[in-house]
Amino acid sequence: MTKTKRNGRVEFLRFIFALAILFFHIHKRFAGDDLIELGHTGLNFFARGYIGVEFFFIVSGYLLASAAYAKREQSTEFIGTETALVMKKKFWNIFPYHLFAIILTIIVNAYYLEKTTSDRLQYVVDSWASIFFLQVFGFDSNWVNKLTWYVDVWLMVTFIFYPLLRRHYEVFVKIICPLLALFILGYMNHEFDGIAGIDGWTGMFYKCFLRGLSEMALGCCTCSLTRQFSKYKFTKTGKVLLALLELGCYITAFYFACTKMDVDYSYPVIFVLWLGVILSFLDVNPWGDFFDKPIFYGLGRASLMIYLNQFYAIRLVQDLFQEYSFAMKAFLCTLITFIGALCCYFTVGWFNKHKPLRKLILEEKGE
Repeated sequence: MTKTKRNGRVEFLRFIFALAILFFHIHKRFAGDDLIELGHTGLNFFARGYIGVEFFFIVSGYLLASAAYAKREQSTEFIGTETALVMKKKFWNIFPYHLFAIILTIIVNAYYLEKTTSDRLQYVVDSWASIFFLQVFGFDSNWVNKLTWYVDVWLMVTFIFYPLLRRHYEVFVKIICPLLALFILGYMNHEFDGIAGIDGWTGMFYKCFLRGLSEMALGCCTCSLTRQFSKYKFTKTGKVLLALLELGCYITAFYFACTKMDVDYSYPVIFVLWLGVILSFLDVNPWGDFFDKPIFYGLGRASLMIYLNQFYAIRLVQDLFQEYSFAMKAFLCTLITFIGALCCYFTVGWFNKHKPLRKLILEEKGE
């Protein structure tokens, strides 16, 4: 498959799953173990919306493998340098947005969680690992914004996978990745109740590292499978059936997110999501062109800002609007998150365009 344009359906799904994760954290903070039922539908307010993270990991694995495959004809003689440059680019693409959100989260947490000035300053100092994506390695520091675990693990797994994909693509994607995914998910299914949870320590790393490693491995398999399936010529009826199957996969994931289904079913739901992602990137959906529009690409970009800026929003609502109903708290959390996401987007955009810190520190060429 040589098609490189962005997939509008996947970008839209990024946005939808980012909202599912936001609603999950709202539910977790304000409802706890109680379920907020949505009328008489039998559904609840995304008590298991964390399943959206699995979608992000699978898509990340696909994109990583796809980028490596595109370079398959290039030399790997200096793979160490190439990997370092790739990681540098990825780090600086995401770090400014993370920094905006983490600074606000540190300020809000320090103010509301600590009572004295000295304790608040100590909280800021003890947040060092969270600022630089190091918390997931096990450093004993305040985990200021636990949502950054996804970014931490994504960077870590990318660092491990990229040189292997570049140098041993066929073996890694077609043999190692499927076995890696099955062994790790099988181990987690045996040892843990459900896929959720990030700070369970396994002895060498957090549970969340295994979660991201296995799902990004599935995503890498996706890249190979879509290329294989794209060789087939599907009939109009076949395309419609595959489109309905794709839709059914995502409906199943949302059904899991909003019902009392046993948490052990989170593992088969991951494979259902995986099938959905395969079909999305196969791109034979007869209605797929509807989503190939700038608005859906924009929503996809917004998903990162929504994901990063929700924690301080939830904290503010928790401390400032304690007497409000759950529905009003959910609305305010969503509103503040969206405002924060917009501020994040424009602030980082301004800094990227004008580079005031670079101009302050470094001389311009030619001066």
